[in-house]
Amino acid sequence: MSRRRAFASSISAALIAAAITAAAFLSFGNGASPGIGEPSGAIQYELSESLGTAQSPAVPLTPPDTFSSLTRSAVDWSSVYARVSPSLVSVVTEAGTGSGFFVTDDGHVITNLHVVSDAKQVYVYLQDRSRHEAEMIAKDAGNDLALLKIDTDATEVSVPSFGRLNDLRIGDPVGALGAPFGLPNSLTVGIVSALDRTRPSGTGTLEPLRSMIQTDAALNPGNSGGMLVDEFGRVVGIPTQIESSDRSSSGIGFAVSAEAMLRSLPTMLQGEDVERSYLGVSLPPTGGRLEILDVVCESAADRAGVRVGDVLLRINGESADSFAELVEVLADIAPGEEMTITVRRGFSRLTLETTATAWPTEPPDLGCG
Repeated sequence: MSRRRAFASSISAALIAAAITAAAFLSFGNGASPGIGEPSGAIQYELSESLGTAQSPAVPLTPPDTFSSLTRSAVDWSSVYARVSPSLVSVVTEAGTGSGFFVTDDGHVITNLHVVSDAKQVYVYLQDRSRHEAEMIAKDAGNDLALLKIDTDATEVSVPSFGRLNDLRIGDPVGALGAPFGLPNSLTVGIVSALDRTRPSGTGTLEPLRSMIQTDAALNPGNSGGMLVDEFGRVVGIPTQIESSDRSSSGIGFAVSAEAMLRSLPTMLQGEDVERSYLGVSLPPTGGRLEILDVVCESAADRAGVRVGDVLLRINGESADSFAELVEVLADIAPGEEMTITVRRGFSRLTLETTATAWPTEPPDLGCG
């Protein structure tokens, strides 16, 4: 069955430093940055001992002029918090606390996969401090996302609005909502430090986290899966990682974009895990024509007979002679589907047949082709 796929691409590894691969991070070395959802202690409340459908949900991207009462010169974070916090939840497992937020009116909650991946039981705590047992519906390992579901009978659910990645600029103010160190309903603020970062996922796949938002808003264990919001109260990202040697805030945090989550959400709402195809080639890091620098053994490219020196032209008949086009084409091909790869080899143009493969979970062997 063909599934809608999110963006797929990568950056090559050990053999060619920083070389971009067609849909593959081949290696990240030994310095993978930590997530921020590792055990953070029991969720803390001062006054309490306790801690669908296949269609896209009604969570349209909202233009900034909808919230014209706010300006870039002075952000009323109290008003922003009041607007978005009803959507925020805390996600608690036997290992610790993370965060999440509602994405549908019938109780679907998005969080980071690394928050719940090894959990035997998952509980979601709402704003009224009520506890609800949660079921994991689906996951998107390549974006470190998990979709949970709780029973919302007699529970009021609030779904936030979402902002466009293209509307963000470096220097824009953002706020992070979550449960750092188990402290629920916390808000920290900062700015967008950088855009379009690529990071290792750390969720059992070599597929990288792409188009991430870098922020200096304080992120700590427990913030994972929460909300990164802009000054207009729109969710623009899901806090996921920090760059830190001791897993505490360093002023360098990373969030998966809300747009990446929304692309994967329809598939996850069907109860299907999101998977992306993996071509298995190394490409030049500087743009220009996509000349094959190396081929991953047993990959789709290897099985098709792609060779070093071939120039990539098309995938399934669609233009793929730039890295951006290649990413777009591969986004719609599921592992196991038949695919064709058109290359230029010397003065010849060849169309090769193969079957799309899934992302590897271990560093693959290079040197084939």
